[in-house]
Order: sequence, then structure tokens, then C-alpha cells
Amino acid sequence: MKIDTMFRHAREAFKSLRRNTWMTFAAVSAVAVTLLIFGLFLVFAFNINYLAKELDQQVAIRASIYPGTSADDIEQLQKQIEQDPQVKSVTFIPKQQGLQQMKAQLGEDSKILEGLEGEENPLPDTLVIVPNNPQRIDELAKKIKANNLIEQEDHGDGVTDKLLDFSSLVRNVVLVFGLGLAVLAAFLISNTIKLTIFARRREIEIMRLVGASNWFIRWPFFIEGAFIGMLGAVFPVIIVLAFYKAALNVLTDGSQYSFIKMLPMMPLSLYVALLTTFLGVLIGVWGSVISIRRFLKV
Repeated sequence: MKIDTMFRHAREAFKSLRRNTWMTFAAVSAVAVTLLIFGLFLVFAFNINYLAKELDQQVAIRASIYPGTSADDIEQLQKQIEQDPQVKSVTFIPKQQGLQQMKAQLGEDSKILEGLEGEENPLPDTLVIVPNNPQRIDELAKKIKANNLIEQEDHGDGVTDKLLDFSSLVRNVVLVFGLGLAVLAAFLISNTIKLTIFARRREIEIMRLVGASNWFIRWPFFIEGAFIGMLGAVFPVIIVLAFYKAALNVLTDGSQYSFIKMLPMMPLSLYVALLTTFLGVLIGVWGSVISIRRFLKV
């Protein structure tokens, strides 16, 4: 298609938008409301996925080494486990360090551990093994336990399984809900654009009578749909990001909710702006396609 023809279609599209001000306002409003819901959903989805990844990263196996195992044997054992393709990382925690960590966790109650330093320390030397795939942690735990230098292993068993199941469930729900919301948005925009096309049916009939091709008629509507989708995405993006910025300020100012982890503003704002605008343009054009093909039979 020639560039001047495309400019002509763009001019016609913008003229139509100006002539049908109220229809344009109705279409943009429908897109804005739909994309506002979608934008809030994106914020929720990205943060749920972020929390699910955080849960996955916390999944680990704590393997207690038999007392009396030499430092050389422990080093060889650590290297052997690190070579397993299912293992992401292995961290050795001497029993002295383990005791200090326990004291830090107990806080003011750490006094009950006084006098257990040195030879009196009852804790074992420990290897903390992080799996590459948390879903296969049971399989990896069995292999770790089979080593004759490992006294016992602990990976949470039922708790870990519940966390992983919850993580998987959340991802699936987010995916299904997102697809459903996108379809709903396209349906609402399609119906709004149908009203615009119905109001201009006489103009389209004249264009066909003078020999205009189907694609010549379609292009201005495609551009209109894209512009409506883009314009309808502007306000939702601003509102959603302002809401998220306020929520972040509340959660990071040392309040009682500061333990809740959320995605930083910069990556999330970029994701939300790009995806919301892209979706607005996509469903705007899609709505135009559906309206023209099924309603006008062009």
C-alpha cells in the first residue's frame, strides 16, 4: 500500500472520530474502563507471579552431615552435590554459624543457647541445597539422603508441596482470568464500534457504490479502532501506576505492612504501560475486524 494512501486512510479515520464525537467518547470510555480493570489485574498478576517466584527460591534442602566427618570429606561431598544437574547451588553452614543464625532468629530468647559454643554445640554441620526445579525437590532429596555422609535431610515435605501447589494454582488462575478479561474487552469494544459503523452505514454504502474495495473501506476503521484503543489506554495506565506508587509508599515507609514484598516501580510501570497500550490497540483493531466482517458483511 502506498504511503499517501495510508495517510489518506488516517485522515479519514480522524475526521470520522471528530464527526462522531459522542460515539468516539463512548468507545474510548468503554476501552478505558475495560483496560483499567485489566491494568489492575496486571499489577495483581505480576506481583502474584513475583511472590510465587520468591516462594520457589525459598524452597531448599537442609542436609545434616554426620558428626566427626572431616573437612576434606565435606568439601568433596559439596563438590559432588554441586555437579548434579538438578542442583542450583550448595551452601555449607558450619555448626558454629548455624548456632549464630539460630540465636539471631530467637532474638531476646537467644539467652537459652548461651554456653553451647565450641564443643558443646549440639548442631550438626549442614549443607543447604537449592534445586534448579522446585517441583522435583522430592526426587533430589532422596538422592541426597542416600549419601552415606548425610545423617538426615529436611525439605519441608508437606509444607513445601503445599507452597508449590499454591504457586502453580495461582499462575494458572492468573492466566485463565487474564485471557477471559481480554476476550471481554474485545467484546465490549466490538459492540461499541458496531454502533459507530451502524451510524455510518449510509457513507459505507456510497463508498461501495462508487467502486471502493473492501480493504479500502476497512482501513479507516482499523485505524480508528487502533487509535481508540491507544487513547483508551492512557488514563488507565496513569491511574493504575499512581495507585501502585501510593501502595508502594505505604508498604515501604516502615508501616506494619512493610513485610509484604512487591515489584519495584520501574519494571512494573514499563510492563503495565506497554502491555496495556498494546492490548488496547490490539483489541481495538480486533473489534473493528469483528464488526466489519460480521455486522456489515463487507
